[in-house]
Amino acid sequence: MTEETAKPEERWRRSTDLPETIFDVLRKADGGLNPSTVLATVDEDGSPHTAPFGSLHAVSPKIVRVVIHRYHDTLANIIRDERVSICLVCPPNVAISAKGRAKVIDNPWKVDERYALVEIEVDEVKNDMPLSIAIETGISISADGPFQQWWTDCWEKLHESDV
Repeated sequence: MTEETAKPEERWRRSTDLPETIFDVLRKADGGLNPSTVLATVDEDGSPHTAPFGSLHAVSPKIVRVVIHRYHDTLANIIRDERVSICLVCPPNVAISAKGRAKVIDNPWKVDERYALVEIEVDEVKNDMPLSIAIETGISISADGPFQQWWTDCWEKLHESDV
């Protein structure tokens, strides 16, 4: 039985990698910034730290990459503690959280030395979508001014790195 033909009560609950429909959403084949995700890390004092990211890109069902400014708290947290969680909410019916382990694979990033490239290995994906609702909107961001060309250049490099 596929995810699309499953009865709502038979939907997938947990997976060790990104299910195909989630992978397709996060692969962002069009090179867009959306859907945006929230990346959670662990602060130095052990408390959760969250930040929205549009640069998150799935390169396989087990591997997600994200571009992070080198002086962002999120990067400092990942360098200190590899545990992360990704939250994705987007229309019409995607609400997932994914736990994983992050590692910096290029710091500074060859594309733009102000940033680092981080790779997240997905350990578990949990379906958080309630059965009785539909999602009408998600977090939506857009590139502005010179950032548009910067993102296009970065996207090409992220895409070239696909495995």
